[in-house]
Amino acid sequence: MTLKRLIFLAAAAYILVVGGGLLIYRILIAYPELEQLTLESHKGDIRAIKSTYEGELNHLKLFNSDWAKWDETYAFLNGQDPGYIERNINSDSFINSNVDIVSIYDSQKRHILTGKTTGAGLELLTDLSELTNDIHLDTVLNRDEVCALIRLGKRIGYFCSNSVQDSEETNPSNGTLIFIRMIDNSIIQRLQNLTDSQISLRSYDNEQHSIVIPPSLDNLPLTDGRYHFPLLNGKNIPIGVLNIHYQKEQLPVLIDKNTIISILAMLMLPILITIFVYYFFLKPMTTIFSNIGTMNKTGKLQNISIHTHIAEIDAFTANFNLFIQQIKQYQQKLESESNTDGLTNLFNRRYFDHQYDEMWRAVSRTGNSISIVMMDIDFFKKYNDHYGHQKGDDALKAVASKLKTVSRRANETLARYGGEEFVLITESLSKKELEDMLANIINSIETLNLEHKPSPISDHLTISCGACYIENPGSWMKDKKEQALKIADDSLYEAKENGRNQFIIHPLSNQSTNSKY
Repeated sequence: MTLKRLIFLAAAAYILVVGGGLLIYRILIAYPELEQLTLESHKGDIRAIKSTYEGELNHLKLFNSDWAKWDETYAFLNGQDPGYIERNINSDSFINSNVDIVSIYDSQKRHILTGKTTGAGLELLTDLSELTNDIHLDTVLNRDEVCALIRLGKRIGYFCSNSVQDSEETNPSNGTLIFIRMIDNSIIQRLQNLTDSQISLRSYDNEQHSIVIPPSLDNLPLTDGRYHFPLLNGKNIPIGVLNIHYQKEQLPVLIDKNTIISILAMLMLPILITIFVYYFFLKPMTTIFSNIGTMNKTGKLQNISIHTHIAEIDAFTANFNLFIQQIKQYQQKLESESNTDGLTNLFNRRYFDHQYDEMWRAVSRTGNSISIVMMDIDFFKKYNDHYGHQKGDDALKAVASKLKTVSRRANETLARYGGEEFVLITESLSKKELEDMLANIINSIETLNLEHKPSPISDHLTISCGACYIENPGSWMKDKKEQALKIADDSLYEAKENGRNQFIIHPLSNQSTNSKY
């Protein structure tokens, strides 16, 4: 065998082993990991879209509830307020809200009014066939609250309905109020900016479809970057489809340009390329994909700290790190939005539930005392009715800001529980310290000097508090978490019944003692 042939065979063997090895590594290890990472990113985008929709739906739900549980709406359906439509529904503030269509039924399921908000005011609608295609009237009119998707012609929207009652919700319902909002280009554009994808909606034009079960994200394939999700109405019947499309450049490629260049270079200089590939290509790439594999296994995203003399690898690392930062920013943004109340910037009910569970477990082990405090602004509905919802929102912000100054300890969690109600959990307080803190809360709200003329107890805004105090926690309280929350809520109710602008404390026991401010 000649040296030339030996060198040729050695070079050929090297090319087959190293070049083939690189191809196998790319196909069997690197590419699947990139696919999985891309798929997880797409799943995160889809969850973000779902979360954004749920946020918009909750906003409409709260807005609908505020109008349905209102004395003026209740009086209108009782025939006592003939000017209600012109004064409220046809007002500029309502016309400029996010509600596109409003529909009202009385307690006998008779249609009272349906209108579409336009720049010129409320335009009454007489043809309700499109509305009733996707709104199951028997369900809507017989339940206190219903929210679902709806199809109107070639557009998709969502609606929320609520039974109409007085502001205090003491009288029986006398009808149903339905608000509809259509999904417009601004919502689509916001979702596209959030996910860096192309998003579109298509309505099924009133075709009949069978009831379906929504697909699970757990079994979502990567495909070609195109995802299609059925949009279901309240009957779980498809009324349209949500299309999500990623550009081809955003998807992983089986054999990329860098891999091809590396193999061609090894054909010309097999020995030198062996050294080059090992020190300048294989080693850093192995490190990169090892880090990606670790991220995939642990679920913890982190930057890849590596620098080479190959522009493509460094560019990949830089782009990958940028991609990781974007994902982290999306995660932080979603976590912040999911844990924070948008109006008051306090923690929301979801975050409180999590922290309450964590603190409950902790004090069960440590034996530190724990206090659960429920707070409610006195006669806030009257405040809203008298001063308007904008002033009501300003009052909620002011109260929240003041409560923050009272609650400053690291082991305390202050949250907006819902509406005008707030909740505070704290540990390691004596009962006397808890009483002093509640007295301070009540005095602090009074010092805001927010005028409240409709209040029958004070000329200024006041607050009532109810607390559950557990002095000696332990393993005995394992299953009493909900009971403690109910005791705090009942104490708040008792404070309101006793005249408001005060606090009541009850311990977690059958022999309770009260402390009244």
